Amino acid sequence: MEKQIYKVTVDYSKPVEGLVKEGKYDWVNPNITSTNFPSKERGKRKVGITLVGFGKDVTSEEAIKQLSKGRLRPATLKELLSLGTQHPDLQRKDWIVALGPTWRDSFGYVYVPYLRGVWCFRGLYLYWWRGDWPSRWRFAAVKLDSKTLKPLDYK
Repeated sequence: MEKQIYKVTVDYSKPVEGLVKEGKYDWVNPNITSTNFPSKERGKRKVGITLVGFGKDVTSEEAIKQLSKGRLRPATLKELLSLGTQHPDLQRKDWIVALGPTWRDSFGYVYVPYLRGVWCFRGLYLYWWRGDWPSRWRFAAVKLDSKTLKPLDYK
């Protein structure tokens, strides 16, 4: 399992729309809104977002299971958006998915947000929860304190 850690300041009190605007994406899926991805998180925190690559195709369930073995949980949408804003070139190297937040459309399909980019273009997309994730994808995750199960502050 390949891991890279990036320091990110997340303002959980900001609405999704504000974080999207700060990210200056060239394209954003119109379904990525505060209404579709509600959050009860508040405050500001510095967290370490770990990008995990498994080196093979994995399902969403397998990825979450492997992350939890390392005391990691999938990143939230606000954490993913903060990563995209503060480290904008990462998504040009690897496509980065956050399996924590999900949105179900009117047909019952479940989607998760991800960052993708090529050359000078950066986008924020949704992808099906089901199916295999190709080995080139990276999963954004946050380390948890083993006692409180809250994200560890990144110093």
